[in-house]
Amino acid sequence: MIETIFLILFCYLVLFWISIQLKDNSIADVFWGLWFVIIASMLFLFESDKNIVHIATLLIVSIWWLRLFFLFFSRKLKKTWEDPRYAKWRDEWKYFYTRSFFQVYVLQMILMFIIATPLFFIFTSSEISNFTLIIWLVVAVVWLIFETVADYQVNKFIKNKKKWENVVYTEWLYKYSRNPNYFWESTFWLGISIMSLHISLFWIIWYMMITFLLLKVSWVPMKEKSHSKKDNWQPYASNTNKFFPWFPKN
Repeated sequence: MIETIFLILFCYLVLFWISIQLKDNSIADVFWGLWFVIIASMLFLFESDKNIVHIATLLIVSIWWLRLFFLFFSRKLKKTWEDPRYAKWRDEWKYFYTRSFFQVYVLQMILMFIIATPLFFIFTSSEISNFTLIIWLVVAVVWLIFETVADYQVNKFIKNKKKWENVVYTEWLYKYSRNPNYFWESTFWLGISIMSLHISLFWIIWYMMITFLLLKVSWVPMKEKSHSKKDNWQPYASNTNKFFPWFPKN
């Protein structure tokens, strides 16, 4: 475990140095999922009594990262400039590099280790039943299908949208939730938390934490703020749930 922590710390230091060279702190988002794969891989390598649960966990986490990395990296290739959030902080923060190191990279690393806590218990426990594993595999398959479909639908809409159209996508999965991709992202972490419930019900807190971050701190608030000036936003927002999928009110 100590080796894993020091390896992640070294990777974050390297990433921070790269961000200085590129003058782009938003690369922290591109590599967010990689740290979970590194943790899972290190735990898998150091586990002497490997079983099907460990293999499935490493495989699913790797699939999760590959999907996330492709999504972020493809966006970064199209938009090489710094994300507006980070660009705003660059203009506003005094002692920018010191503050960004602690408030972006160190804070993200701490949150990452907290969220990844169930992985440590999954790889160090031999008590996880095959039934629990089957539940997680079902959750993982459902997550992958729905999140991939949600991303495909909105990306196709953006690609085909006319330049003069100032609207948000409101069909298919987005008819039942304004943020179906983020809902299914939280579902992925629900599956990981389920794998840890045999140890303690306390571990469901990791699912609650990532859901809180998605819903209240990072992606959902930023996305909804950017969409608030769209022509069809007000009727769409008033009729459609923000997060959990449900039938439209009208």
